[in-house]
Amino acid sequence: MEFALLLILVLVVGASVVASKFNDDGGNPYPFTRKQSVFTQVEGAFLNLLERAVGDQYKIVSRVKLIDVIDCKQGLSVKSKRAAMAKAKNKQLDFVLVDKEKMTIVAAVDLVNNANKDGHKAQRDWFVNGALEAAGIPHIRMKVKAGYRPSEVRDAIMFKLGKPAASKPSRPTRARVHKPAVLSPSQAKAQSTALAEI
Repeated sequence: MEFALLLILVLVVGASVVASKFNDDGGNPYPFTRKQSVFTQVEGAFLNLLERAVGDQYKIVSRVKLIDVIDCKQGLSVKSKRAAMAKAKNKQLDFVLVDKEKMTIVAAVDLVNNANKDGHKAQRDWFVNGALEAAGIPHIRMKVKAGYRPSEVRDAIMFKLGKPAASKPSRPTRARVHKPAVLSPSQAKAQSTALAEI
C-alpha cells in the first residue's frame, strides 16, 4: 500500500517536471505585468483634446468594439446575422461620443495616421464606414497631428453632426482694413487638410 502511494507521488512529481519543461512561464497561470498607461501618448493627448473640445456636451468613451454600438436589423436569417457579426467582431473604434443626458450614441471618432502605422488606422476601413453609416452613426476621422486647438476639433465634430459651429461673441471694434494673408501652396494645402476627413 505504501509502495503504491510512493509510486503515485513519484509519477505526479515527474509529470509536473515534464509539464513545466513545455511551459515557457514556469507554470505561472498569470504571466502578466502592469502596463505603464492605458493609452498611447497620441491617444491620451487626443482624449484630453476631445474632453476640452466637446466634454461639456458629450461623454467620451474610448476603445469601443464596433459590435458594442451596432446590431443587426430585424428579420435577418441566423446565417446572415452570424456572418455580419463575425466581420464586425474584431473591429474597434478609438472614441465614441455619448449624449450626457440620454446616454445615446452620438458619433464615432477614429484617429488616422497616414505618415506611419503606429497602431492608428492608416487607411479607411470601408466595412466600419459602411456599418456605421447603415446604423446612422456619424463616423469622424481625425488626422493625427500636433497643434490642434479644441475649437478646431469642436467645429469639425459639429460640422459632421450637422450642428452649427460654436461662434464666439464678437466685440464691437472700429472698422479696419486688413490685407488678406497670402499662403504658400504648401501652407494652403496643410491648412486645408488639417481638420477631420469628412
